[in-house]
Amino acid sequence: MRWIAFIIVIVVPCFVVAAESVETIDLIPPAPGAAVSTATITLEECVSIALASHPRLAESLARVTESQGSAVQAGLYPNPRIDSGNPQTIGPNRTSVYSFGLTQEVVRGGKLKLDRAAALEAAHQAEYDVVRRRFDVLTGVRQEFFSTLAAQRRKALFEKLLELSKRSEQTSLNLFDAEQVSETDVLLLRVERRRAETALQGAEIALIGQRRQLATSIGVSMFSMSEVRGNLTTNVPQFDDEEVLTRVLLNSPVVQIANLDVNRTVLLLRRAEVEPIPNLVVQGGTQYSESTANYQALVGLYLNVPLWNQNEGNIMAANASVRRSMANRLAVQQELTKQLADAITRQRIAEQVVKNYEEGILPDAMRTLELVQKAYARGQFEISRLLQTQRSVFEANIDYISALENRLNAAADIAGLLQMEEFP
Repeated sequence: MRWIAFIIVIVVPCFVVAAESVETIDLIPPAPGAAVSTATITLEECVSIALASHPRLAESLARVTESQGSAVQAGLYPNPRIDSGNPQTIGPNRTSVYSFGLTQEVVRGGKLKLDRAAALEAAHQAEYDVVRRRFDVLTGVRQEFFSTLAAQRRKALFEKLLELSKRSEQTSLNLFDAEQVSETDVLLLRVERRRAETALQGAEIALIGQRRQLATSIGVSMFSMSEVRGNLTTNVPQFDDEEVLTRVLLNSPVVQIANLDVNRTVLLLRRAEVEPIPNLVVQGGTQYSESTANYQALVGLYLNVPLWNQNEGNIMAANASVRRSMANRLAVQQELTKQLADAITRQRIAEQVVKNYEEGILPDAMRTLELVQKAYARGQFEISRLLQTQRSVFEANIDYISALENRLNAAADIAGLLQMEEFP
């Protein structure tokens, strides 16, 4: 929204001959506790809707159940098979031979235990992914909410400026009829009023788009809202660099997922190493011969001999997977450190900008405008001087709103990395 600062929208006060009657313009955004529309939605309500209905969260929860089911399946023993080991022989004159047997594969080398352990690590990863997705959604909702709040504030500022510019244009027309100002002044004010209208139209369109983005971040694409209720000047936590970094690297679900991936690949490596240990196939049964009217027992033991294939290729690949997962864990930690440093930097820059505007720039700009307005009413300045001053005041207010928005959005990034349930 930075481009709005360069849209020239000014307001000329109601011109009268007496300097005492010059109207000044209060452009500084309302203080906390200012009245708002009753048809509004709060940040807490947006968060509640998102956590209850966002499809990404539903997807992550389903993946948890999916991975848990895979872990259960990975540890199940193979079913036995009805297998006599010999075909049934049916012949004339009581020469038939009937066989019946069961075959069971005996898994050796702890393969099932390793399969289940690796699958459980994947299930734990899915559980941490739910946490990650949850705070991604929370951060997105918070930031879109703050951006929508800022867009509302910009629109309100444009509305006020347009209202006053219309009044000033009408005053200049009255003064022109009274031959107190030139036609140039009237034309300049008309141009600025039209610019104000154009800027307000752009702000209204931008606000509609921002509300749609907020609705999407909540996870209800058709959700309709009129206004959001909040305070751009609300206090945000002051974060300590070292403490925050320690907490993020220790507790971040992204780091936990990377740790579990290392554990899983180590288990899969061990699983690849025990694969050459042959499973034992045990067979037992009975056979009946009509010709002799005798039963005989059938016993068989079978196993593969790992002579040509000792799973070398899969072991090599599993070793590489372990190295990859360890490198990925380090990369994740570095990326989190970078994200955190960027968010803290952005927040502190915005905090300083907000402080400078509140303590110096805005009060000085408003005082300058007041003095220039009075001087113009006394005929000491040309209208161009007044226009330039009013444009500076307007741009300062737009920059102030942007700084408030940037401060909250940066703090929301940090809160998301810290998994803060309550923010701000």
